[in-house]
Amino acid sequence: MKKKYNNTLVCILTGLCFLWTGSGYLTWLYHLLDFYPASAADIYSEVIGYLFQILGLILFSYYIKKRHKPSSIAYTSILVLFADLIFMVFSVLSPNGVCCLIFGYLMNLFHGIVAGIYLTKLTTHVSQQNRGIVFGIGYGVGSIGSWVLSLLGSNNFLKSRYALILYALFVLISAIILYVVSLSSTDDSSSSKQEISFAPSFIALAAITVFLLSFVKSIGFYFPMADLSDSSVNLELSRAFYALGLVVAGIVNDKNRKLGAVSCIAALIFPFIMLILRSNLDNSLILWILSYVFFGLFSVYRVIVFSDMAGKSSQYLYLAGLGLLFGRCGDVAGTVLGIILKDEILPLVLVSSVAFVITIFLFMLFAQKIYASVVPQEKRRETLLEEFERHYQLSPRETEVFQLVMDRRSNAEIANTLFISENTVKFHMKNMLKKTSCTNRSELIALFKEQ
Repeated sequence: MKKKYNNTLVCILTGLCFLWTGSGYLTWLYHLLDFYPASAADIYSEVIGYLFQILGLILFSYYIKKRHKPSSIAYTSILVLFADLIFMVFSVLSPNGVCCLIFGYLMNLFHGIVAGIYLTKLTTHVSQQNRGIVFGIGYGVGSIGSWVLSLLGSNNFLKSRYALILYALFVLISAIILYVVSLSSTDDSSSSKQEISFAPSFIALAAITVFLLSFVKSIGFYFPMADLSDSSVNLELSRAFYALGLVVAGIVNDKNRKLGAVSCIAALIFPFIMLILRSNLDNSLILWILSYVFFGLFSVYRVIVFSDMAGKSSQYLYLAGLGLLFGRCGDVAGTVLGIILKDEILPLVLVSSVAFVITIFLFMLFAQKIYASVVPQEKRRETLLEEFERHYQLSPRETEVFQLVMDRRSNAEIANTLFISENTVKFHMKNMLKKTSCTNRSELIALFKEQ
């Protein structure tokens, strides 16, 4: 019950924070278009704005690395939410373009810090088996919420200053939920139960992989502001379809991390689809919708990969927000390249192809390391284990589960180690007990020792 309570609270917190930060970003963007042409707004928002979000994530991650305990900064985190709101208000109410940019960039800086806060809560308060769906539903609700808000006031609510009143209410509710979440224990996460260490080269490989995934995606389509200025696209409606990709990706990743990785790689075909459609399709709205659906697959995976690593030990908790950080870096790089080569299809396809090949290679290398089969460390048991597994015809996955059962791991720990759900662990346990004619895991362990 306690786990479900934490899952629900973190899901609501994530959804609310994404709702008001994302909607506030859109309101600022619409105000920005009042002062600058669409071509300049692309650079100001999707490049420089994202860079400030990256800076916010860096600052928060550095702070967490020094403190290790996010619960000790509960009040500071709440203050961050209200600081974000203040700069959001100033950016939208700015009387000129320069002030709009300055306060907008400060808003984006705090957007990054806020993202680091709720991603850390995702790591510390949600079990690994539920992080995908909690994050997916949270972001999905936030993206649909932005569309619902846009329908108010003759479909222009997000463009009006009255939206700031609603954002203030959302910030207040988010602060209350954040305080409640901070009071609850964190026994499901970032604990010191497992002595795990990651080599710097492995973390670097994960960072480069996430960067390239987002980079390749953004090359194909980077949400050009020109589509908004000529009213050919309903931005909020497009973002509502983001929820579809997010929820599907969340379910798939929680079912099996490897399957989530495969679906993410399969989605790399997306940039090439966009390059073809962009040249032969007049309706930009379809491009935006497809882009957001595919974007959901990348968004969940890049967050979950680093959240899983951060959840292994408190010393790595600072990694919780780095999936989004390096993903944003890839978004920025892809957007810049997309802007530079937007009228040069052949060079764009060539660069996309090269980046695609490199991404596939590094992704396979990364997957091989992070999803490698887990086996016990004691060399003296290896031969006996192999004979036992062969005698009872255990499947490869049952073999992995059995080896961890012999280490006296619980179902939750086995699921956490193998990147599968507890229900999947129970399914494999049931099959093993049937094959060995045992009634429980104690008998299974005893049978192995006898033989």
